[in-house]
Amino acid sequence: MLKIDKLYKNFGNKEVLKGLDLEIQDGSIFGLVGINGAGKSTLLKILSGAYVKDEGDIYIDGKKVESMTPRLAEQLGISIIYQEFSSLPHLSVAENIFLGRQPTKKGGVINWKKCREDSMFLLKRVGLDIDPGIPVSSLSVAQQQMVEIAKALSREARIIVMDEPTAPLTQKEIDNLFAVIRELKRQQVAVIYVSHRLAEIKEICDCITVLRDGCYVGKALVKDVEI
Repeated sequence: MLKIDKLYKNFGNKEVLKGLDLEIQDGSIFGLVGINGAGKSTLLKILSGAYVKDEGDIYIDGKKVESMTPRLAEQLGISIIYQEFSSLPHLSVAENIFLGRQPTKKGGVINWKKCREDSMFLLKRVGLDIDPGIPVSSLSVAQQQMVEIAKALSREARIIVMDEPTAPLTQKEIDNLFAVIRELKRQQVAVIYVSHRLAEIKEICDCITVLRDGCYVGKALVKDVEI
């Protein structure tokens, strides 16, 4: 589904990514690990279109992506859920899920009934039983995270990146998140799981890739390594 070949990124004289290689299959849970400064965040921002690569190639479904932009990343089905959520707290859950993409009736009037119905369907997919009309500010952090996943699914995301997703969660909330991730896998959505918590990598991921100093160190099936 996703292949990265010899990716380089410099900031001035500092080389952050140094010929990075990566390959991800559909329907896999892919653990990405490395200490701070390993290049994980830079890689994610290149995938999202926020940063422009200096060298290297990105392929989606075997097709080369010449110039990644935020709009193109969304069209290609790449969605990144950062630690700082992008939701607007004063708007409703439904408004956040379909922000800027609300279904409309003839004449361009927003179809709020369909927006609500579609939001309820997406929330059900992530196991969240809430009224889509309530403001996001009234939700817990774990619930806001599920809204972010629902938003990604509303864009027909095929690759969802989760950056340190369990940092603010309780163990029960982590268990719920893992259940949602496993369901995404069953639906052939690939998940890139970025974390420093190796026990979680062992529990939820199929394979693991290690980065160090902007370089690819190696990858392995999680079941074949001791963590």
